[in-house]
Amino acid sequence: MSGAREAHGVITRLVSRGRDVIASLPEPERFFDVLPVPTRIGPFHDTDALEDWFTANEVACVIDASHAFDANISQRAAVVCAKLSLSYLRVLRPAWRATGQDRWTNCSSVKKASDAVPPGARVFSNTGWASLPEFADFQGQVLYLRQTHSGSAPPPFPFVKYSFGVPPFSQRNEETLFRELRINRLICRNVGGAASMSKLLAARRLGIRVMMIERQPPPAAMPVVETVAEALAWEANA
Repeated sequence: MSGAREAHGVITRLVSRGRDVIASLPEPERFFDVLPVPTRIGPFHDTDALEDWFTANEVACVIDASHAFDANISQRAAVVCAKLSLSYLRVLRPAWRATGQDRWTNCSSVKKASDAVPPGARVFSNTGWASLPEFADFQGQVLYLRQTHSGSAPPPFPFVKYSFGVPPFSQRNEETLFRELRINRLICRNVGGAASMSKLLAARRLGIRVMMIERQPPPAAMPVVETVAEALAWEANA
């Protein structure tokens, strides 16, 4: 199960070990190279569909390196693995943690973050186009939503403006952007990792308040590791 950056490291090393690997992505890769193994692209609409796919492909072991906020994928995979007696591992990089220099408010969902935005606020969010319905009751002045390609549909609300850019984004670039847009609130998901932290460092530097969307917990009673190296050590003994 792929989607996170770590999936590429895990798959590359497994192939070098001579393992027979097949991957599944909920949507095509946009920022990483194509995976070097047969890859299914598209969501599984229910647990039965995932079970059928595992069975048809004779899956014996599942390393779940899906995105930190694809919790539904992880829960379904864990359920199916338990039912079929397959080995299962969740790879989940550590979440970000606020320091004494940060001004964070933890929120359980994008909607909760949106509801906490005060009138007149100028907000920047990288929660994705699919999150826009959760901003329906937004009371701020403007919401700048990061988009990484120009083919997006028109914004569904008049307060939404798109901010186009191609990652990686440096801290300096994020600071410049936030100043130009006069941002005073940042909404983002706690995906963790160094690659996406530049916006948080920029917010820290500029004193911008952050509405941090918390992750759902990983599947209960299933093993979880944080790094590619730990996943590979687990696979060697699975």
